[in-house]
Amino acid sequence: MTYEPRTIALHCDLHHHPMAPDPNPVQQLHNQMFQSGSPSYSSFAITPMGPILSNPAPVPNRISQVLFLADQVQFRDEFAGLGHEIFAERIQNIAGNYAEARGISNYLGQKVTLRALVTPQNFRDAKQYLDRSMFRFQGPFGQDTSAVVQHFDTPADLYGVRLTFPGEGPTPFNIGLRIESYSTDDRSLFVELLGAYTPAAPNQGPADIGSRVHELYTFLETHTLPFIQHFDKPL
Repeated sequence: MTYEPRTIALHCDLHHHPMAPDPNPVQQLHNQMFQSGSPSYSSFAITPMGPILSNPAPVPNRISQVLFLADQVQFRDEFAGLGHEIFAERIQNIAGNYAEARGISNYLGQKVTLRALVTPQNFRDAKQYLDRSMFRFQGPFGQDTSAVVQHFDTPADLYGVRLTFPGEGPTPFNIGLRIESYSTDDRSLFVELLGAYTPAAPNQGPADIGSRVHELYTFLETHTLPFIQHFDKPL
């Protein structure tokens, strides 16, 4: 059994020592993008929070931007159809060039968020999959009614589970996992992975920040999807 997860959001927050926002290095990055012939972001603007690069879109809820705040750089892509490989490459290039321009020797921390939709193959309703298979909220033996309905008199609007895992390796990190039903698509599971990382050494620099996006997606493929599949069986 194979799944085709649909990525709906990719976030990355890179924290650094506080400094006054400076639009000049960001504008220079934007100019370099256009000179390359394939700019990652088409628009540059100065906001009260700091300079921003974005791809304005008329589609509601679609976001594609990077915001340069006083103490962090925030990358956001939501419902933009961007693959994790391209997102990781953007982070690596933009954050690396920005760190060099602003004299940032190392980012103090990094958070990467991946959100995707996964459709169970043996259930028409994701809430049914969670209630009856993953959580096994059946009533007493011989009763088919969910224990949720028995005790609360109504099915829940949202079912979900949250897990946290410690990371292994020289760089301290942890991964948070959420699996929930999804209100706008009854058949799909909402899956969120959040990786929180700290630097391995004071002068490590931003050399591997893009790789952490790949690591999180690998966690989705090698751990999360098999976990979902374990419960995706006919009743």
